[in-house]
Amino acid sequence: MALAHSLLIFAALCGFTAALASLGGILLRWMRVEMESDAEHLLVSLGIALIALEIALFLVQFATRIQQGCIALLALLCLAVVVECRSTSSRFLRVMREMAPRGSFSLHLYVLLPVVVLVEFLMTVAPLTGSDALHYHFTTQRLILEQGFHPIFSITHSFLCGQSHLLILFGLALGSEKFAMGTIFLGGLLTSFALDCLAARCAPRGLFEAITLLFLLTPVVFWQISTSGAPDIWMAFFAALAVVVLSQRKATGTWKQALLAGFLAGGIAGGKYTGCVLATALVMAFVLEIRSALGTLLFLGGALISGAWPYLRNWVWTGDPFFPFYSRVFSLRVVNDYALANLTADTGLSRSRHLAELLPFLFFSGIQESGPGFYDFFGPLLFALAPLILLVFRNTREWRVHSFVWVFFASCIFVSSALPRFLLPVFPIALSCAATAIAYSEQLGWSAVSRLATGSIAVLSLVGAVGLALYSRAPLRTALGMQDGVSYLAARAPDYQIAGAIQQGLRGAPRSRKTLVFFRHLYYLDIPFVNGDPGSSWIVDPERLRTPEQWKSFFGQYGICYVARSPEYPTPIASALLQMENNGELLPVSKTMVQSFQDKRIQEDRVDVPVVILRMTQAPSCRDAETHGTEMP
Repeated sequence: MALAHSLLIFAALCGFTAALASLGGILLRWMRVEMESDAEHLLVSLGIALIALEIALFLVQFATRIQQGCIALLALLCLAVVVECRSTSSRFLRVMREMAPRGSFSLHLYVLLPVVVLVEFLMTVAPLTGSDALHYHFTTQRLILEQGFHPIFSITHSFLCGQSHLLILFGLALGSEKFAMGTIFLGGLLTSFALDCLAARCAPRGLFEAITLLFLLTPVVFWQISTSGAPDIWMAFFAALAVVVLSQRKATGTWKQALLAGFLAGGIAGGKYTGCVLATALVMAFVLEIRSALGTLLFLGGALISGAWPYLRNWVWTGDPFFPFYSRVFSLRVVNDYALANLTADTGLSRSRHLAELLPFLFFSGIQESGPGFYDFFGPLLFALAPLILLVFRNTREWRVHSFVWVFFASCIFVSSALPRFLLPVFPIALSCAATAIAYSEQLGWSAVSRLATGSIAVLSLVGAVGLALYSRAPLRTALGMQDGVSYLAARAPDYQIAGAIQQGLRGAPRSRKTLVFFRHLYYLDIPFVNGDPGSSWIVDPERLRTPEQWKSFFGQYGICYVARSPEYPTPIASALLQMENNGELLPVSKTMVQSFQDKRIQEDRVDVPVVILRMTQAPSCRDAETHGTEMP
């Protein structure tokens, strides 16, 4: 049954891709744009259609019935398939014929690639366990779907959600968490095809296919597109497409190229705050290469049309389009220093950096002080090939655009945060440079260097395959129906048992009464709640919640009648809440012992954690909740 469900999701993703390609084909024909190859044309069609869908989904959020609006958009996509199916299918068939394996090496790669893709897809349709996804990527979209489009001040990271998160909303609105996860997998798969197009411009057939396989086997990539639940991979897709458009040899300097590249750059900027840096790199590359004032204005106009929406949302809600990073200037009233310090530490803004770390960081070999994880590990290939890439550099448009976008973006990320995982959007561009460098070394007669580099790709692909095999064991068992989803989540999803204990303890409680909780991973908590962790909630300010009286006013303001203490109250706010317990203003109604991860999940250290549910006794709004539960002695 589980496998049949997975196959159904795969079929749905194929249909979704066909619909987007059809819609994008209509838009490109309306613009009278034709890319240099069918593969590039299909990918650019998908890119602009995805951004158009994200804009439509953003507007749908304002509707009182978001689910019905998403279904209407799905119907429009189906209509696009009917209108454009002949042109899209013929173009797709031509691409498939061009991709047919030629020679034994290509044949072996074409056997391995589908196996890797299948494994990563099956990992994707396992139940959601990604830490950030459970905290805000999926949780925020679920809350918007349930409660309507409004600011969620009790989750600091909710304001960091960009346009790519709307694909998660789309999947959840259609009733399928697995389809929402599948859209992230689709982003990774399409990014690998975009890398294929980038590398194919200068590298021979077998080499760019091997680079594509290496990309899919890189730990940060297969983690990102399978179990993480984070949609950042879409920025890499749009970035690769924007570089493809800027590298076109036909129609250079035209308004169509400027508008199209700008539209794709806006899709990057709308995905995440760091996307603004990448969009800036692209517009600077356009200015340096095209040198057209009108083209630059069209580029910026296209970017604003496609990517301004999350910033407009934050500006309307808080007065700060980049909330909360300019809140001290625009919206100091809605932030607290404790949560802001935690957020800046999480995004690397408070981390010290040394100039000696810059070169390894530029070549994707930077390591966090706390140690690397799947979310950071790009592998040593680019760092090892750095001398070769520099030696064979050519003053051509492809080299200039690729290298400028890569180096400018990576340098800015190093200065701002120095977190390696933020480099993911330019990883395909860097790999295409590596493939081109290896191809040029062969042309220059450096056969030994070429063989050594190609051997390095093979070795690292093998290491990545071993890592994928080890990492995928648990999700594959669940996706194939060999393990049930509940036991998988209990073993793999952080705080899942805590959420289950809270829901069991409050079974039958009125849905109008909210519960104050203090754990991070909130997605599986299917009751009305308010996040009480001062490190990840704007509304829980330790400076303003020091006394029981202030807390009672807070409970009344947000309709809170229950408090779930697990494992303990956060230290900055503990004293007043413990005082309320001692005074009998918070009475325990249930206590359960569960297991949770002690530190990072990858270490798999588990400890017993108490889950104590307490009821507010003196608030008039909570009187009707007194009949629920039995007070503990």
